[in-house]
Amino acid sequence: MGFADPTRRAFLAGVAAAAFMARARAADGFSVRNARILLGDGKEVKGGIRVAGGKIEAVGPEVQDGEDLGGNVIYPGMWIAGAPLGMWEVDLEPGTHDDGEGMNAVVPQARVVDGYNPRSEVLPVCRVGGILGALVTPTAGLVAGQCAWLRTFGDSTSDALVKDPAGMLFRLGHAGTGGNGGPTSRMGVATMIRDLLDANPIPDPPPEPKKLKKGEEPPKPPTYTSAQLALHALRRKEMKAIFAVERASDIRMALEMAAAYGLDGMLLGCAEGHLVAKEIAAANMPVLLGPVTTQPSSFDTLAARYDNAALMHAAGVKLALRVGGAHNARDLTTEAGIAVAYGLPWEQAIAAISGNGPGFWGLDVGVLRPGAEASFVLTDGDPLQPRTRVLRTWGRGVDLPVRSRQTELYERFR
Repeated sequence: MGFADPTRRAFLAGVAAAAFMARARAADGFSVRNARILLGDGKEVKGGIRVAGGKIEAVGPEVQDGEDLGGNVIYPGMWIAGAPLGMWEVDLEPGTHDDGEGMNAVVPQARVVDGYNPRSEVLPVCRVGGILGALVTPTAGLVAGQCAWLRTFGDSTSDALVKDPAGMLFRLGHAGTGGNGGPTSRMGVATMIRDLLDANPIPDPPPEPKKLKKGEEPPKPPTYTSAQLALHALRRKEMKAIFAVERASDIRMALEMAAAYGLDGMLLGCAEGHLVAKEIAAANMPVLLGPVTTQPSSFDTLAARYDNAALMHAAGVKLALRVGGAHNARDLTTEAGIAVAYGLPWEQAIAAISGNGPGFWGLDVGVLRPGAEASFVLTDGDPLQPRTRVLRTWGRGVDLPVRSRQTELYERFR
């Protein structure tokens, strides 16, 4: 029927009116009370949350006014530490895949925000599952491009944006081979990355201006390509160097590269991280770990095991959890539950799917504290239990509709 359908027109008008009223309420502020509140950092309190201007004004037992939530659970929602959300729509339609640039294996200047679709049908499905944001990552190439933290709500990319650039993604091991102009072996991967970093050191500061002789022209400042400017920012630690690695030897290579070039390094994946957990902890390098259910199905992941997160946490590694794809990203709670079943403390699992990832960047999302963004989720129980339902979501103080294309189809054809 499409947009000519009067029922659909009425529905869309209702959604628009609800969004307007929600924004108006958010501007005025609101309070909720009588909830079990998981703060996103491994701690929890009982009480309520007071919101003003899209920010949390107070949280805890001192908030006794506002809507009664009946003892249900509030937590900051999931902030996935790595997924191509908004970049991948239909699996069997390549025209909807914007997660990787195939023209070149080395594209440090490529930015995921240029391909992010804030109107992707995947995003409402994520919100219904309790996902409020993600580190959006490219997924192809040796130097795949620049990641960004984005919300799963917002009318435009700029509205959804939390931080850009968040980091430059390097793919080590077998994943970094192949592609247009890419290396064909691990030796080639390491060589190409080192050559790239060696060729792009931090530029020298401009010389002091000097008095020019008559007829003498001032020296022209050097010009740089967009790729060079991106690599200079990386070398100045203005963005993180995120190394996608799985095999223990590749993890060691990433640690060595970050130390040798003075990079603000971070690891992503780490299926065999438990084998070198003490080395990762000694380097004080955070890990965007996962998927937890990675199998020993390739020569890069032969030592993959379900207690990887528990073993790395016990060694003192700072962890946040991630998923591998855009569809079914809401299964991150299940992944975290499996990590708990295999030894990761429950409190640490909650932190690993909410506050830890954004916290590595010092962002005020994924946690519930005064001054933080008022984005959180209400559930009817433990977020890691598969039968727990998301009842409501708030984004920057706005009560978001818990609807998706899937729920609309269910309501239409049931």
